[in-house]
Amino acid sequence: MFEYQRRGLSLVELLVVIAIIAIILSLLLPAIQSARESARRVDCGNRLRQMSLGLLQYHNSKQYFPPAIDAQSRMMWSGYLLPYIEQGSLHAKIDRSLAWNQGANAQVCSTFLKIFRCPSSTAPDTMTAQGIENRVPCDYLVCASGTDTRESGPGILAGGPHSDGVFYVDSRTRIAAIRDGTSNTFALGDSFFQFEELELDHTGYPQFLDRWCVGTLEGVGNEVSEAMGSTGVALNSHKLQVFIDEKELAFGSQHPGGAQMALVDGAVRFYDEGIDQTVWRAMGTRGSGEITSE
Repeated sequence: MFEYQRRGLSLVELLVVIAIIAIILSLLLPAIQSARESARRVDCGNRLRQMSLGLLQYHNSKQYFPPAIDAQSRMMWSGYLLPYIEQGSLHAKIDRSLAWNQGANAQVCSTFLKIFRCPSSTAPDTMTAQGIENRVPCDYLVCASGTDTRESGPGILAGGPHSDGVFYVDSRTRIAAIRDGTSNTFALGDSFFQFEELELDHTGYPQFLDRWCVGTLEGVGNEVSEAMGSTGVALNSHKLQVFIDEKELAFGSQHPGGAQMALVDGAVRFYDEGIDQTVWRAMGTRGSGEITSE
């Protein structure tokens, strides 16, 4: 009588199978990671678009855009934007008579809002920093200039009344003042958050790549980069060997190869970090008369 004998895999055959599986996984993993990053970039773009549309709604209501930061109350553009991104109840809690580390204001600063967080960001949800407990980092900056490169030391600094962008300290820019056109001018974009002491600025103070939501105890002088950036410095300058002021004022992201920016008209586009600097600077100014093309 014939007896069927089951034959198992030899050690060599088993190793071959394992090797084939490992090769397949090594080929699939980059594709999976790329697909996930593509999804995160789309999500980030949607958040930028929501914010840019909220800024346009603010303009429709007030007839001007909010300031990057108010010098007296130290409220940032993101605080002014709250009622226009379905956060009116949170905005109503803000007490302009209190500092941002007190009472309801501290609670507002510690409220995590997904819209201000890039899905590719590695920033913590909250952290205690600069006198405010459980403060929420922000991954986006409004654009103050297409020419400024410093926020510390003597002379003309970013964020002042000379600024040639749409948003700066105490600004109230009207669309009519954006002579370059709303489709050729940046409103806001990605920024890179890194809360670790990097270098000393021109005043001798240690600096961080820190950006924050709603309000601040600082935010002016050599701290305007908490709320605003400049295309006067290169995109993704945090990767470059440049002075700390340039890193702080730079737009940038965790997205491979560049960052996303929202134009004043609400359009959102991805910009390669190798973009021509003349074009990049031109997109940051509101009325310098430069002609840019895609």
